[in-house]
Amino acid sequence: MNALDHNRSLLGDYGSYVLPVLNFRRIVLVRGSGSYVWDANGNRYLDLNSGQFCSVLGHSNPDVARTLLEISQTLQHTDTSTLSETFLRAARKIHDCVPEMNGRTILLSTGAEAVECCLKYAKHIKERPGTLSLDRGYHGLTHGSAACSLSRDRIRPPLDHSYVAPAPVVHGDADDGPEVDRCIEHFAEIVARHRQHIAAAIVEPILSGGGFLFPPPRYFQEIRQICDDNDVFLIFDECQTGFGRTGTWFHYEQLDCIPDFVVSAKAMGLGYPVSCVIANGHTVPHPKFAMEYFSSHQNEPFAGALVTHLIDRIETCDLLAANRRSGEHLLAQLATLAAEFPLVASPRGKGLMCAFDLNVPATVDGKQAGDRFCAIAQENGLLIQHCNFGRTIRLLPNYLASPEDFAFLADRLRDTLATFQIFLDQTS
Repeated sequence: MNALDHNRSLLGDYGSYVLPVLNFRRIVLVRGSGSYVWDANGNRYLDLNSGQFCSVLGHSNPDVARTLLEISQTLQHTDTSTLSETFLRAARKIHDCVPEMNGRTILLSTGAEAVECCLKYAKHIKERPGTLSLDRGYHGLTHGSAACSLSRDRIRPPLDHSYVAPAPVVHGDADDGPEVDRCIEHFAEIVARHRQHIAAAIVEPILSGGGFLFPPPRYFQEIRQICDDNDVFLIFDECQTGFGRTGTWFHYEQLDCIPDFVVSAKAMGLGYPVSCVIANGHTVPHPKFAMEYFSSHQNEPFAGALVTHLIDRIETCDLLAANRRSGEHLLAQLATLAAEFPLVASPRGKGLMCAFDLNVPATVDGKQAGDRFCAIAQENGLLIQHCNFGRTIRLLPNYLASPEDFAFLADRLRDTLATFQIFLDQTS
């Protein structure tokens, strides 16, 4: 068989049974180890996004496998009204990671489910129907979470009382005063105008899908005060930033802004479906918090075991500091590429959450350019993703990625950028 036959054969034999919700890659993965995955033809790829930002201890990690085996041989599942020792220990560990929250936790399956749970409680407690979100935010694709996301215009029917404020378009640590001031003023005006309807504002501390934006601490501190002044909950969606990716347990710690709720997912499940809502301790005494919540996969013992394993590994291996160092190394690699290739613009990041823009002409369709760049990268042995409608390339490698992995990335990105420039020259 030629180099493509095994992938093509699998897709040809089984692809017609798959719901076509995405334009899937034309490869079929069969195994992974560490930072790498292999397709059906034996081709190896460096996975720069740790699956979908989830396999943060790498693929096929033997310690994770032992944790799953142990829990599968003891207690995997309970009914929703019965708790396990495994979950209770995980809830205590989450609390101790961020004692300033004095938090109480529920474990669920996906980030979108956790967002829905959080919004449900916020609206119930405040007895208001509305939410305020940022125009470039992303919180999921269920009906309620999508109404707070970039895809809000596609929701049918639209959700009433879903208000939108502009996100500061800030790429680095510098506080762009006028831009940040403008966005704070818009946020305040919307809350003032609709305070009788808004139960909660939901924000990402780093806006990933919307272009890897880094609003400065002042922005979050001021919207925190606006929410306090108007009796509005502030929710931080830390599905991507949570559990150590940016070098602290949660990114809000770097902003000196404590939210009322934190939603998280991805890293905490180590590649398996685990998410959470952490409620700030001050919200729980409210009498309306007693509303019941049921999910078939709620506070799972296996989820508790995975979360406990991750927290223990982060603590014993000092991965928070390691992620900060690795992120600086990765950013230095991207800065070197930016100096060599005008195509690479604005390399930026926090910890192991990094990105750069594709400096393509405005006349070039961004989605087409992003798709082509990622396809060329795949041909060069890299699995990467774009966001911001194709104009931003984001990199969220696993926490154990090595300097050798980053050197491989830089080498293959050079080849990718050279080929991509030829594509642009032919397109323009």
